[in-house]
Amino acid sequence: MASRACFVQGPAAKHFLALAVMALLVPIAAQGASSSTRTPSSTCLPGLICIYNTGGKATGGSQGLTMDGTLGSTSSTIFQIGTVGGGNSNLGTLSLTTGALLSGSLKTGGTFAAGTLTMNVTNYNGFSGVLFTGTFGSVAIPITWQYDGKVGQFYQYELIGPISGIWEGGTTVSGQTAQLYFHSKTQYNGGPISLASGTTAIATPEPGTLGLMGMGLVGMGMMVRRKLQNQYL
Repeated sequence: MASRACFVQGPAAKHFLALAVMALLVPIAAQGASSSTRTPSSTCLPGLICIYNTGGKATGGSQGLTMDGTLGSTSSTIFQIGTVGGGNSNLGTLSLTTGALLSGSLKTGGTFAAGTLTMNVTNYNGFSGVLFTGTFGSVAIPITWQYDGKVGQFYQYELIGPISGIWEGGTTVSGQTAQLYFHSKTQYNGGPISLASGTTAIATPEPGTLGLMGMGLVGMGMMVRRKLQNQYL
């Protein structure tokens, strides 16, 4: 089996988590030029491993969202992990849940209580099984449900928040995820909602890279509004 990266833990991981969440809460500019949601439009920074996913369907409402293959939902397809995969690859699935809506509204944005996030892979550097499992959001930092406006017929929403849990091999890791959803014709008020694409970043940094993350992660996430314009206008 190929060697694994050494993940940051302890105080350094907490420092990374704070930087990552601060960066993600800054609205992400729409800069993706490709019409394919299987072409990552963000650049993964040194010291991070980035997991890209596309497709899938969440369902739910004010009591929480589910995208794990239950209750009529469909898990998202992971197509790239670091430099492995890409294009039409199918490396496994990303599943998530949230807790209940804490503030705001489904239509205009707000926050959800913490839930779960799991990534199962079929072949990543020779490994098959649960690549990551842990919490999505926390009591201190709830999940942001961000309304990103309308492109063509699609109203867009983004789930953004910190993740923390166990990486394959038993290492405790932290990071962040941003998942971009779209809903046609009307603003979302519960029920099924399709996923366009997602980016999850998990810290694997050298000590010197921590100071760069706050600025760099502003540019991460799903910069796909222009992609969706190309596809659906």
